[in-house]
Amino acid sequence: MKQIKDPIYGYIDIEDFCLPLIDAAEFQRLRNIVQTGYQSLYPSALHNRFVHSIGVYHLGKKAFDCFRNNVIERNYPEYENFPWEKMRGTFLLACLLHDVGHSPFSHTGEEYYNKSTDFQMELNNHFSENFVFQKDIETNTGKPHEAMSALVGLELLSNFVFFEIDKELFVRSIIGVPYKSKEKLIENTIIGMLNGSLIDVDKLDYLIRDSYVTGFNTMALDVDRLFAGYVISEYTDTSSATKRVAAYKRGSLSVIENVTFANDLERHWIQNNPTILYDVKLIQLAIESYDDYMVKNNAEKLGSEKSIFSKTAISQHGYIEKGVNLSLLCDDDIVCYLKNHYSKNVISEHFFDRSKRLKPLWKSEIEFKNLEQELLGNEVARSFKNTLKAIKDNTFFINDNEYDRAHKEESDLNNTVQGSSPDAVKSVAKTALNAQRKVIKIFKIFKNFSNRYDLSNDFAFIFVNKHFESNYAKLGNEEIYIEFNPNRVIQLKDALSVKAVEPSDEDKSGYYYIFTSPKNIETLKNKQLDFAKELFCFISSNWNKK
Repeated sequence: MKQIKDPIYGYIDIEDFCLPLIDAAEFQRLRNIVQTGYQSLYPSALHNRFVHSIGVYHLGKKAFDCFRNNVIERNYPEYENFPWEKMRGTFLLACLLHDVGHSPFSHTGEEYYNKSTDFQMELNNHFSENFVFQKDIETNTGKPHEAMSALVGLELLSNFVFFEIDKELFVRSIIGVPYKSKEKLIENTIIGMLNGSLIDVDKLDYLIRDSYVTGFNTMALDVDRLFAGYVISEYTDTSSATKRVAAYKRGSLSVIENVTFANDLERHWIQNNPTILYDVKLIQLAIESYDDYMVKNNAEKLGSEKSIFSKTAISQHGYIEKGVNLSLLCDDDIVCYLKNHYSKNVISEHFFDRSKRLKPLWKSEIEFKNLEQELLGNEVARSFKNTLKAIKDNTFFINDNEYDRAHKEESDLNNTVQGSSPDAVKSVAKTALNAQRKVIKIFKIFKNFSNRYDLSNDFAFIFVNKHFESNYAKLGNEEIYIEFNPNRVIQLKDALSVKAVEPSDEDKSGYYYIFTSPKNIETLKNKQLDFAKELFCFISSNWNKK
């Protein structure tokens, strides 16, 4: 047994079988993977995936032990000889290793895993004779970092764990894929403890830890009261049919709502803050450039690999044997690249020099909606938003350099369409040309606006795909059960005191932030003009002009 001092939970007892895994290079790599991208707004949010994983392990142990004790106290005969110790060891290992496959900068980089790994095939290779598992993951292997964590975790288990575990339960717990068999109620409850839809030990730790390091205090989350309420109970539906379900005792009800509200507040006011989104966008562009750079500059050594965001790259041996200086891929690799290979690029300048960064014209979705409704007619608002949405994946900065580059690309595409290329090539070019003209239309609006107000043409935009929707709505849709007493169990949706408001179709279409230089903002401020209002009025008057 080893103890680790945690600023939130105090001393955490680490059981001996976990120590070799924690000491492994792949797990130690997590010290160099930031937990969040909040540092631009909350400088103390420097916590990493290493401390988070230890915290999830700690909460997982408490949750599992409470659940096991509650089930045993109910004296269900079929659970008397259940392999509780084997399941406990399996679950704690899943909690510890649930993030071991995270990419640099956590969620910001994980989309690049999809270019290099067929997760379903890789997992099937580990369970080649388990047709039930293969069937269950045909359409779901979890999020990319979860699937990668399962693969890296399986490899670590084969090297360091010397007692029997349930490897299928280990993987299912990490990727959040329950068994479809009704006989697997205990197993499915355990899976949900780590990777549930709304409440699990992973979410609990990051909500508690993120709140602690940011100082963004939401509400106290009484995890002990929540865990004490984990139980198996009997539920009778409206047709008088009875089934056994995982439930929470009534004392957990307030904690469930608090967890939901805390999650809402973090997603709404921190994750979607424009300053944080700007920082995340810079990192996304840096990661994309780094990946392209590494693949192109090591093409012969890497062979057919399309991305270096792979299981090999995050392992200790890495690509060293192939002659590529890359192993234990982490945040530091991206930062080093920005400093040494990308230093004259605008992305690098904005990443390191905060004075270069552009500032948002509004600070929240609520403020955006108010401006849009007040100053843009429905037709212009919808058309402008749809155009931004169409170009968001390929456009961030809107300035003279990007404007010139866009015109050159338009000219090249037009030459292809008008030239002697094969019809198939012309067809692709024609589609790209139509998209490029949307880019230019946006660029012209901002260039003309800059000229109109004697500003520098220095803008950027970020499109947020989804309107914020409270998780409280999910509480009314999920099969979560509350036990008031062993003879009275109801679905949570029937106990909720507040109903979530359904978003409109317009809300669901997303929204956007526009950024410009501090100097531009100061220029209009000195003229006693509201920048956002002036821009929206200009868009309203000029968007449909030819």
